[in-house]
Amino acid sequence: SSVDLGGITSEASRIILSFTRELIPRIGTQLESLAITGSCLTDDYIPGRSDINSVLVLTEISVDMLDRLASLGKRFGNKHVRAPLIMTREYIERSLDVFPVEFFDIKLIHKTIYGKELFADLAIDKSMLRLQCERELKAKLIKLRQGYLSCTGNKKALTLLLLDIVPGFFPLFRAMLSVTGINRVVPIPKIDVLTGIESSFSVSIDVLREI
Repeated sequence: SSVDLGGITSEASRIILSFTRELIPRIGTQLESLAITGSCLTDDYIPGRSDINSVLVLTEISVDMLDRLASLGKRFGNKHVRAPLIMTREYIERSLDVFPVEFFDIKLIHKTIYGKELFADLAIDKSMLRLQCERELKAKLIKLRQGYLSCTGNKKALTLLLLDIVPGFFPLFRAMLSVTGINRVVPIPKIDVLTGIESSFSVSIDVLREI
């Protein structure tokens, strides 16, 4: 089957097409599904700066397969193509209750460009989603406090800390908005996510908006 890049910006499409032309032959019949995820599918995508993320679903995972894929890393890493998430269908089924936030975000923001559609109908347990949201938020707060102390007033170090930790808030925030049920449609653009969090939880997060 061919690669479906419909709806993806032309800048990202050119890179993804080049990547898949080398990726797919290395996997062959072991490739069940290839999906693009994250910001390159949204209005937040910035050509030349934003990462291109993907998920590979294979029939089985071996060291030999990983070696074949690893050789693509350096060349496409320079084009902001991140190493794909690699999993099997069994792994997905057994991990929905362990990583509900991550799988919810993939379900919400993905496009299957090759093979079977495996993410659109994932059943995410909202009680597990709420539990992980609480655990992850508390962990991020601890990391921020510890990191702030470690920076000892160094502005560059503090900037790097924030740039490292802030992107991870958005999958959590989307999951939180889903758990509340206030928004029937969970927002995807980051600015809309922040607005939704402020209105749903009556908090001000102007700092994150500025970052």
